[in-house]
Amino acid sequence: MKSPETKTCIITGATTGIGLETARQLAAGGMRVIGIGREPETCRRAEADLSRPGRHAEVRFMAVDFSALGNVRRAAAVIRRELPGGRLDRLIHNAVALSSRYVGTEDGYELQFAVNYLAAFLLTQELLPCLVRPEDGRVIAVSSGSHRRAEIAWRDPMRRRRYNGLRAYGQSKLALVLFTRELNRRVACRFPLRAIGIEPGFVDAAIGGSRPKDKSLSPADAATSIVRLAAEPSSSIPADYWRLGRPAEPSPYARSAAAALRLWRLSEKLIGADFL
Repeated sequence: MKSPETKTCIITGATTGIGLETARQLAAGGMRVIGIGREPETCRRAEADLSRPGRHAEVRFMAVDFSALGNVRRAAAVIRRELPGGRLDRLIHNAVALSSRYVGTEDGYELQFAVNYLAAFLLTQELLPCLVRPEDGRVIAVSSGSHRRAEIAWRDPMRRRRYNGLRAYGQSKLALVLFTRELNRRVACRFPLRAIGIEPGFVDAAIGGSRPKDKSLSPADAATSIVRLAAEPSSSIPADYWRLGRPAEPSPYARSAAAALRLWRLSEKLIGADFL
């Protein structure tokens, strides 16, 4: 049985790439890790890899399809029941869907917006009672440099007209940054919770086309900056947005308080629930 001081971290999109390496490094550092992936088989392989005797702390994986809000709610209910002491120290939003064509979810939303952003919003809302129990709870959203070229399509947020997969992806990553900023505003002076956005760097993967190998990071190297934000005390983290392991400013659009508030209200409407 683990010590009560052992921190618990949930990582979405944790079966491959940056997510898997983040889970590996945090577990190696002694954190209890709950990884979430889409496919049961990849979850089983990841759990077997990270749970080898003598290698890591307690690790568990769950298969959840984040394209459906009902799945997010059911997974959150299971997690709330099973968290030691009902406490969650870290929630890392790393799940990602990619699509070059419009794909609608069973809730009627665009796939990338639903998986990359709206599921993160809903999961945080569902797990908030657990996140505010620690003295230093933290929500970390893995964004992307693509957010710097994006805007929210307020008149057509699901981008059903003239769909462009890269623009939809950039919008979803921008939404994550706006979410962290508005979450910080709402929890300030109320709860010991902090939200941080991060661009961990370009990993050689099929996102946004190819780039020269010498400008790409390995998943392990990219994960290191996320691990730092999850593992170090809040006093050692001077900023709420990071890029390539250093404090940075997100795009001017992402710093808009009006856009953050508008997106929050839209998100509440889309999930059918108030949040803070």
